[in-house]
Amino acid sequence: MIILTGASSDLAKWDSGATRDNIKFRFSSVIKKTVKKAEEFGYTAEVYDLGTLGMGKPFRVVDQSFIEKGYYEREVVSGYKSRSLFKPAMVKACLTEHQDLIVYIDGDAELRDSIDEIDSGDYDIGVTLRDKLEFTTEWYKKYSDIVKFVNAGVIFFNATPATAKFLDEWERVTQEVGNDQMALNKLTCPVQYPEIGSIEIINGVRVKYFSCMQYNYYYFNEKYPSGVKIMHYKGIVRHFYPFDWKTRLYCILLVPLKNFAAKIVKGR
Repeated sequence: MIILTGASSDLAKWDSGATRDNIKFRFSSVIKKTVKKAEEFGYTAEVYDLGTLGMGKPFRVVDQSFIEKGYYEREVVSGYKSRSLFKPAMVKACLTEHQDLIVYIDGDAELRDSIDEIDSGDYDIGVTLRDKLEFTTEWYKKYSDIVKFVNAGVIFFNATPATAKFLDEWERVTQEVGNDQMALNKLTCPVQYPEIGSIEIINGVRVKYFSCMQYNYYYFNEKYPSGVKIMHYKGIVRHFYPFDWKTRLYCILLVPLKNFAAKIVKGR
């Protein structure tokens, strides 16, 4: 099993391109923890440096906006930044080299526990399903055409002929629509929200659905993490890193109180 991750820089950036220095989050810190855990569980870790990360294999992205700001100029919907048009090519490079199960995780996602159970051999592509609690938010309603059911921060790729064809198609559609996540949803989502653990055959590709709550957790503001294998400190939840005793205490005590207060205000 190969744990594939990477980043373009060490410090997170605001949409303006300015360095975000008001939090403890560092890509290198998250990635180093993932590498350490991967080695602990007997996995091979591959880190790709997409710019100035300062660690891993160079994997250059030739796009000036991405280099300077961390995102591409293309916007499918105004306000939603496309940050990972390189992702299909990055996975293809790793799969070509290793011919093994590739577990892609974003550079702001942290492997925290063994994921041996995902190596079940019954699928080509494994994707992580958003929890339904997202579907009522204003953010989701605004960007649902892009994000639909699947979050692209964690994806599993078995080394099969169907996967190789899928990666070619994902790369093509990503460039066509201008967003890797939108392209992934177009290629892996059935009409209705699928059951966790189920498998759908879509255009000859066996797609298996895993839970974001377990393998791509970013619900720090909604629910305390339990049984989480991969934590994703994306965008608006990066201040929850590191997930130490202070953060745990905050999630246990303050998050429920904030949510309760919000319900009371909303109900007035």
